[in-house]
Amino acid sequence: MPWMMLILGQVKASTFIFAFVADTCIVGFLFCFAFLTFHLILLSRGTTTKEWFGGHATEYDNGWKKNFKNFLGERWYLVWLSPWIQSRLPGDGINFELGHLSTTVPSMKSTQ
Repeated sequence: MPWMMLILGQVKASTFIFAFVADTCIVGFLFCFAFLTFHLILLSRGTTTKEWFGGHATEYDNGWKKNFKNFLGERWYLVWLSPWIQSRLPGDGINFELGHLSTTVPSMKSTQ
């Protein structure tokens, strides 16, 4: 509809450009907000995108608070403010603690 208003001379070009940029910013914000929300859900459940879309249950779900602590470190509540805030991770970043519902780690070897 804004294009028609510009073509028919109902609005000036500068007004149209301002509205177009504002609309683009709003749509971009909504996409970024949806992306952030989706990944916060994944983080709180201790899962990856591949596990989420594959329908596999995760073995690393330790509850939302411990998941945030494992991912963002001991001061997980402050690292959102600045990337320069130091927050030591509880592990080595390669091996992670299994969730309280998991008892075994699946083997990579094929069973026959």
